[in-house]
Amino acid sequence: MNKNIFISYSRREIGFVDSLVDKLEDDGHQVWLDYRSLIPGTPWRDQIHKGIDEADVILLVVSKASLSSQNVEVEWKGVIQQKKRIILLVFEAVDLPDELEKYEWVDFRGNFNTGLRELSSQIDKPIAEEHPVPQTGFKIPGIVWLAILLSVGVAFFSLPTLWTLLIPWVLIPLPYRIFKRDYHFSQVQAALLFLPIAFIISILIADFTAEEFNVIMTGTVLGIPLALILLFVLRSPGMQRWGKEQATLPRFANPYKPNNPHPTPTSFYIDHAPQDAKIAEMLTGMLDRYGHPNAERLQDAKAVFVILSRFKKDSDADPEKQVVFPVIVQTTEDISPELSKVQWIDMRSGVRRLDAIAQLLPEPEKLLKALGNRPRGSMLVLPAPVAAMQFFLTLLGVFALGCFFKLLIELFSFDVFSLPNGDSFITLLVFFVIDLVLTGLLLVNMVRTLVQRVGRLANFRAFTRALGGVGFLAFLQTFLGFQFDSRIVDVLGMDAPTIGFITIFPALTFLVGGIIMAVFLVIRYRDVRFWFPSLK
Repeated sequence: MNKNIFISYSRREIGFVDSLVDKLEDDGHQVWLDYRSLIPGTPWRDQIHKGIDEADVILLVVSKASLSSQNVEVEWKGVIQQKKRIILLVFEAVDLPDELEKYEWVDFRGNFNTGLRELSSQIDKPIAEEHPVPQTGFKIPGIVWLAILLSVGVAFFSLPTLWTLLIPWVLIPLPYRIFKRDYHFSQVQAALLFLPIAFIISILIADFTAEEFNVIMTGTVLGIPLALILLFVLRSPGMQRWGKEQATLPRFANPYKPNNPHPTPTSFYIDHAPQDAKIAEMLTGMLDRYGHPNAERLQDAKAVFVILSRFKKDSDADPEKQVVFPVIVQTTEDISPELSKVQWIDMRSGVRRLDAIAQLLPEPEKLLKALGNRPRGSMLVLPAPVAAMQFFLTLLGVFALGCFFKLLIELFSFDVFSLPNGDSFITLLVFFVIDLVLTGLLLVNMVRTLVQRVGRLANFRAFTRALGGVGFLAFLQTFLGFQFDSRIVDVLGMDAPTIGFITIFPALTFLVGGIIMAVFLVIRYRDVRFWFPSLK
């Protein structure tokens, strides 16, 4: 028999809950899940109480995060007062409050499908007899053990790439972070994809003995396949259920596709900061296209859209008298208490599906399902091209710094500072350090601008000029590197060493990565256009 099911959980188990809801709905159950069932523009707390009232069964995901959440505590205590049926889904074995110890439970710490079958059977049966919930003991799904073992191997074989700084920083602690469910998927994926390139560069820029060369080649041959297998495993459903929200892939499921070309006209007003004018113009154009009239004053509109960002955190709109849609486009804190009570529309990962908003404005009950955005809480969320640009700039800075360390090692191996006219080598090194410092300052400011949307570089033209400056400094590093080669040849009368070759890679990274970024930014130009503020 199909049931109305309410799921109470912590956002840290979002991957697990996603899979669970899909399976329950496949079985014909009606599932109330906050980020798919809440109605934007109305107080979210009242809707949660209504969802509990209408539910036949409450599924409480038991984990450290959920039992420490005040919101989850309010939910299960309300359920107990209503004497509703509760089934505990044990994601982690933790000490339970006394009030929850008598309820039914299903163990999901091991095999997900086994737990799912047990849950389906339990839902269809009458309330089970009381039996103690496991509050101790340790279980991890087999796929997680596999990921940990693979990550240990990848961390070991990545040791020759220590000079990159970024790869060891991400991959060496990865086994522990997988165990703690606390790794950042996008960082790990980038490091694993970059690892083969780093192996090749390590071979090219180092002077190995025959034995050392055999060791590094063995590490390369074994490390690259392991890295690719690990990446495949981390993307598997089992690992997506295991990780916290930052360890899961972005998911944009659209279980509801509106088809309402002629919605009931609803007057609207868009309340926004001048910096977000481009987003407001785009939303206005889409609402106009579907026949919604644009009110001249905020007080005259039936629906008010408030564009929330670091530039605007409050509104004069009255949620008691109007339907207020907070639209968050940038991770920010200190949103006004009045707007915090209202269910928002999350567009931090990119402004899209505005047509769904326009079609469902008179009846927003299915709006969140149509938008299909997985919740990300208060964590930093950036549009895809902005996040890619942030990683590209970070990688460029890491490459420049890593190659500088390799340069120093090579210089000391040649003992250039004790050579005749050693002062000229010191002069070149000073210029190289100045170049590196300027590169670092530019990159830090550019990354800060991308994340915060403020500063002198917070417009596309200024940002592009800064990027050109970074490219110039990268090629200047290569020029200075070859000047070291030239001086060593002049002084020692030997074949040209590989110091200049080391300094090619920041410039090469800028050239190749810049082309890839340019193509990506053209494809996702709208996200970039919206992200940079309209005003300085």
